[in-house]
Amino acid sequence: MDTPISHVTSILGVREAPEDELNLHRSCVLEGTCQWITRRRDLRAWIDGLGNPQISNVFWLIGLPATGKTILSSVVVDHLQFLAVVNTEFRARLSTLHEETGVSFNSQSQVFKVIWEKIFEGIVFKMRFEQPLYWVLDAVDEADQHSLLVNHLTKMQPITPIGVFFASRPVKIPPLPYRSAPAITLFLSEHDTYDDIHTYVQRSVESFLPDNKQIQTDVTQQILDKASGSFLWVHLALETLERNWHTEEDICRVLTELPTGMEKLYQRMLAKVQGQSPRLRAMAEKILTWVGCAWRPLGISELAIALQPEFTGFIRLEETVVDICGHFVSVHNSRVSIIHMTARDFLLKKGNEHSPFIDVREAHTHIAERCLRHLSSDDWRRVFRHLQHPSDVLKNDKKQNRLLLAEQGHPFLGYATCYWGYHVSKAHLSSQILGETLQDFLNNYCLSWIEAIALSQNLRYLTTSARYLKTYVKRMSRAKGPGPFESPVSLTFFPERLAAVIKLWANDFVRVVGKFGLNLVQCPSSIYTLIPPFCPHKSMIGETYSINRERGLAVTGLKRDGWNDCLASVSVGEDLTASKVLAADTYFLVLVGSEGSVYLWYTDTCEIARIIQHHEFVNIMALDTSQSMVSTAGTQTYRIWDISTGNEIYRIHRVSQALTMLIAFGVRTTEFLVGLDDCSVTTYDLSTANPVSTFRPTSPPTLVHDCPKTMALSPDRNRVAMAWRGKPPVVWDMSTKPAQHPQQCRTTHSTDALCAPETLQWTPEGDSLLVLCLDTTVVEWRLYDEEQVEHSHIHPRELTISQDGNFLLTSDHAGTMSVWMFPRLSLIYRLVNENEFIRSLTFSPDAQRFYDIRGSVCNVWEPDALIRADDDSLEDQSSVGDLSMATEPVVTSDESSQCHVTALASDTTDRYISVGRDDGTVVIQEALNGKRIRKVYSHSNTSAVIILSWSISGRYMVSGDDSARIIAKRLEAKEEAKWAVFAVLDIRLSESVQQFLFSHDERLLLISTASSDHVWNTKTKREICSKRWSSKQSRRWIAHPLQPSLLIWIDPKAVHTYTWNGLEHSDPPQSPAEIPQVLTPSHPSTNKVVQWIALTKNKQNIVFETLPSTGHTSTRSSSGLHLELLSTTDLRRQHPHSLSSDCMADLAGRVKRLIGTYQDTIVFLDYDFWLCTWRLESVVLDIKRHFFLPRDWLNSGTLQMAILNQHGTFFCPKYGDVAIVRGGLRL
Repeated sequence: MDTPISHVTSILGVREAPEDELNLHRSCVLEGTCQWITRRRDLRAWIDGLGNPQISNVFWLIGLPATGKTILSSVVVDHLQFLAVVNTEFRARLSTLHEETGVSFNSQSQVFKVIWEKIFEGIVFKMRFEQPLYWVLDAVDEADQHSLLVNHLTKMQPITPIGVFFASRPVKIPPLPYRSAPAITLFLSEHDTYDDIHTYVQRSVESFLPDNKQIQTDVTQQILDKASGSFLWVHLALETLERNWHTEEDICRVLTELPTGMEKLYQRMLAKVQGQSPRLRAMAEKILTWVGCAWRPLGISELAIALQPEFTGFIRLEETVVDICGHFVSVHNSRVSIIHMTARDFLLKKGNEHSPFIDVREAHTHIAERCLRHLSSDDWRRVFRHLQHPSDVLKNDKKQNRLLLAEQGHPFLGYATCYWGYHVSKAHLSSQILGETLQDFLNNYCLSWIEAIALSQNLRYLTTSARYLKTYVKRMSRAKGPGPFESPVSLTFFPERLAAVIKLWANDFVRVVGKFGLNLVQCPSSIYTLIPPFCPHKSMIGETYSINRERGLAVTGLKRDGWNDCLASVSVGEDLTASKVLAADTYFLVLVGSEGSVYLWYTDTCEIARIIQHHEFVNIMALDTSQSMVSTAGTQTYRIWDISTGNEIYRIHRVSQALTMLIAFGVRTTEFLVGLDDCSVTTYDLSTANPVSTFRPTSPPTLVHDCPKTMALSPDRNRVAMAWRGKPPVVWDMSTKPAQHPQQCRTTHSTDALCAPETLQWTPEGDSLLVLCLDTTVVEWRLYDEEQVEHSHIHPRELTISQDGNFLLTSDHAGTMSVWMFPRLSLIYRLVNENEFIRSLTFSPDAQRFYDIRGSVCNVWEPDALIRADDDSLEDQSSVGDLSMATEPVVTSDESSQCHVTALASDTTDRYISVGRDDGTVVIQEALNGKRIRKVYSHSNTSAVIILSWSISGRYMVSGDDSARIIAKRLEAKEEAKWAVFAVLDIRLSESVQQFLFSHDERLLLISTASSDHVWNTKTKREICSKRWSSKQSRRWIAHPLQPSLLIWIDPKAVHTYTWNGLEHSDPPQSPAEIPQVLTPSHPSTNKVVQWIALTKNKQNIVFETLPSTGHTSTRSSSGLHLELLSTTDLRRQHPHSLSSDCMADLAGRVKRLIGTYQDTIVFLDYDFWLCTWRLESVVLDIKRHFFLPRDWLNSGTLQMAILNQHGTFFCPKYGDVAIVRGGLRL
């Protein structure tokens, strides 16, 4: 199906039709003018010779400001057409990218690198077009990062040849790639455009002076004499003359008074603005403030609201804007914009003969205040309520931007929501009014703003606003000392407390996205009632918007009062081990090599996106530069995958049995390189899956005949570094003949650290190689300078460098992670850990986050220390100046290094919980706030408690550890929160315990393992019977609800009853026709176990789940999880069997983890980690969502241990604490 143009423009963030601006410029081209440029030989050579290596693909038109470059560019564009409009394949690929990833490309939420890699490298450069493409870029010097843009465009390597036409003011033309033809350059002169200007002036004069040829000739000549080749000057002069043509004296006066040059003409225009009445002048100044400093051009309806409350009741604002702003502003398609960048510069910047008309800081301060006041209203919550429906939270699909629906009646809402943070970051630090307005907004209205962003489906606006606030705070801290841009006196209205508060708010916004992003998008209104209780008590949202705990949701038990730096923890599965992590802009990827799977999570919401299955053991994965493809190296094949869809794109069959040491994408999009432990590096053509070339070094022979320990390719793919045990690293240049001698690290002795290299990593520029040695020394080998710098103070086990080369991330043998400034290697951040092995780590592409792998868990970290206020995209260079601040490194502890909770049990009074830990201790804590009361007893400190049970009366407690030791105690209450503890049993079995079960009178205790069952008498402290089964069983036990002397065996195949006293089978004799039914006939019971079982409060139903025998449910897949419902009335029959319904089967597809039963409902976590209830035997649509869990609660063991007591209180372990959620089921 053809993708609509409207959908394409929405994805690309285009607010106007692509042709609008081009048509506007086309309309300015008079017939017979400007065609000279299309007849030039050099332009024709550029067009016709594209693809010829002797002719450059770059044509550069250079001219002074306002000399007609844009008009000439539009003439050149008439030879071309818009790619997104004409090419259906591009539209389809762009639409697929958006649908699969959710990524969109608006000017604020995406930086240049993302757009370049996703759109150009990811799509355009990989497409084959029938004809060459020609791109015209006007005013390239006015781009935010024009040198970066030009550098990328001149070095692109597309499949289809692309010619680039640049138009700019005089700039330094960067050198083109080696062996490329020099750019074709045209310097625009007055002579080039004289005829065009003459025709334009002549026809314009004739239109308003039609009868007097002599006057026409005189006027035309006088204007041409002063024009100096400037079309803009001519246009403005003619506009002035058109209003003063009534007498010859008027015409003569206008021509005499017209100043020469744009600067003087602007001064004249400004004088006209300033000469108006005070009210009109103030109105014009406000309009010019918005037009000159707004993030994007405003619509007329937006501007009308922006000007309130000072100016209201406009009759025709569009005409007013043109009339009072002295020709500085134009209105086209109801969009208000500045006439030219030179006009904007004149108004905002100091010139040789004038001061700026608009103070930039004051302008941004005013705009920020206006945006914040617009958002500071209780009415928005009512407006947004009408845009949502309660059933929306049950839908997981991507929804439309509902903020656009609100903008239909409130046109300024979108601009204020998205860009107030930008204006705050550039505002005056001395504005007390802005400070008060900002505080009022944050303290009273920011939740409705967050809801608005969630309605837009683009949470990047929230994180970007947070970064703008942090930029503002850093400007404030820098302004404390004397500097050239802000006086220390200017901070008299901004005490340090305010700066600290703003920074805390910014932290909250980032954490809300990381921990609640997916759920917030699903249910935007959750920001009012569900999210604040889960924020730390000392966070700004937690303090400011806390809810009455007696009536609403309350969360206690966590010792940390503020946010930690962990945004989220995601798991690949309890029984799996992750081996590698990589990060792209849209996803982060985790490799599970043993099963050949790559798990992809969204970076903004940390929700699982998809799983790529290679179906072979995979030891390496690698991303391409556009971050649109990932490659995996299996035992039989190399495969290339589209990460946005998970589809396999290319496959290369392995022909060598040598071990794969590295894989990498080449500089060209169709190149793929493979390095083997036979020292070879082979380049493949992905389009044919055939090898193109192989590099195999031949010297020195003492090395190349052995298998290297590690290999690394340089960023330009021209060099390869290798290292062997006992030998220093060497580097070969693969672009020269194989006979060349490699560069080799200098060593003085065989015991040098460099003789024991462990890891090699190139710096992003490719001029240095980092060598991690066995003794944890890091050597920076600067190849061009033949210099080796040794760093012996960082002691890493793993290391990685950021893509911009500014940071080095390391982890040591204890699991402590550190971030260092590179190349100085000064510490800026440290996360202390004491007992966890980190297998892999990486930075995000923007170096604002980092990721680590520990066992089955990937952790996402975003410390404030990585936020840089001098980011070009966030802060003016003028606000940075030459100031620099030496800051102390931030050192914090990792919560995961605490002694972990490993088992939970709750009493029946809702007053206490019992907690088992990985140090073997069993303690009692208050169920109200998690406060520790006392240690009851302890297993060995080298064993972890893995199962814990507390009897209904509270008199008995029993636990088992991972060494199969079982300890049971009798508790005797002495007074409030005090117990005497007496021994019952302390035994060790041959295998770990799976289940404890007390009889109704608590006189008997069942201890069940996979292959045996034992019944102990808690009074006599003796074992009364035991059964050992011939094989491991897949059952769970439950006390018979109707007959206290019996207990029930339930496995995936059948239900049986047994006696407590002897574990004797008590089912009545069966005839062949009375064999118990198979519980789930549509699902094979082999390799399944009953994982969980419970009796409803009314004792009418037994609910249980079956799982694959691995027993883990921490992956996204629901395959194998089934729910069963057994009616207790059916137990009165001779042969019990299940009454499982189709509804239960449908419900199972929504269940991530069964938690328990509450009254007559089943309680479970769904796949979006909402705690849900479902009333038995109702329809599936009656599922009720109550609240959701933060992403960082969901480490590998959390879901397995979470419990719900009979009062509806939810307990969830979080490292060494137990989070307690009360009142959730009342929502």
